[in-house]
Amino acid sequence: MKKSWFVKDVKETDVKKSPRAPFITSTLQQSASSRLGFAPSRTMGIAQKLYEAGHITYMRTDSTNLAASAIAQISEVVAKNFGKDLLQIRTYAAKSKNAQEAHEAIRPTHFNLESAGINDEQKKLYQLIWNRTVSSQMADAGTLRTKITANVDGADTPNFSITGTQVKFPGWLLADPASRGDD
Repeated sequence: MKKSWFVKDVKETDVKKSPRAPFITSTLQQSASSRLGFAPSRTMGIAQKLYEAGHITYMRTDSTNLAASAIAQISEVVAKNFGKDLLQIRTYAAKSKNAQEAHEAIRPTHFNLESAGINDEQKKLYQLIWNRTVSSQMADAGTLRTKITANVDGADTPNFSITGTQVKFPGWLLADPASRGDD
């Protein structure tokens, strides 16, 4: 016996999506693993080479702080590449009271270099760091989340639902578009 489907409910919600904090050691390892397929030890080895070449700050840190000079460089990059209206200077608090904050967050040393490194792995990791750090100082993204609930007419079955997201205002996603898939 054939039954017809019907849409039981449609809910739309505006959602603001804030950028993530600049990288600390553990978040760099997590992102490099999920986005680049790098094991934590491999990530740290590649980061060490980038640090030794002067491309990034020290990569063993629990601090999400950025130096004033870094924020000034980011401000110039955001204004030039994305528009001054997308700049939103932010400070991020440490999640742990015991955080070792002697160093600043893992970040590029020169933001005018969008690419750095001598091989493909270094370039990919550097790009990940550059994107995350620049986007951390940009305006929230605005999305529209839609949830559709459906069922079979006259059947005693659980509801089926699906949720989709549509970007209404890209904000910081312009600097880190690959992060859309991180949720």
